[in-house]
Amino acid sequence: PAVRIDVYERSSAVGGRTLDTGEGDASVELGASMAIVQNRYVAEAATALGLSRQLRSEARGRGGGRLGIVGANGRIVFEEAPSGVQTAWRLLSRYGLRPLHRLRRRGSEFISNFSRLYEAQAAGRAFREADDLLAAAGLEAWPRMTCAAAMAEAGVGGEGEGRLVEELVAGLM
Repeated sequence: PAVRIDVYERSSAVGGRTLDTGEGDASVELGASMAIVQNRYVAEAATALGLSRQLRSEARGRGGGRLGIVGANGRIVFEEAPSGVQTAWRLLSRYGLRPLHRLRRRGSEFISNFSRLYEAQAAGRAFREADDLLAAAGLEAWPRMTCAAAMAEAGVGGEGEGRLVEELVAGLM
């Protein structure tokens, strides 16, 4: 039987979070390539498919590359080092302790808030509107903010801390 599939894509290329691009032999993944442990649905799907969990630190070769931040000029402005200690030193040297601490704290708060959705769904609660779902998780403001504004609200990017915000936001564009 014939099947008709309609694909709706905001950008000019289909792929969204799984899109990759490259030049020559180099390929860069533009979307998600990992999931956090707290994402229960991804963990359940992986278990159902018989996939085993592998921590990023345990992955042999980790795809052959290192984590990096690409600045607005298209150049790599930060690159993960071979060891965790070296990476920590590079992060602290480039961005300072305070903005990194605030960013980490805000990320932990976001995950904690997002986890409320699992609790609501486990209790049989459904949401008619996306805004109701976001409000249940305390995240109603997030879709209406730029990344830079969300980081500023978290206290990241204050006086002397703009580099972290600028480089992380540039990497998202």
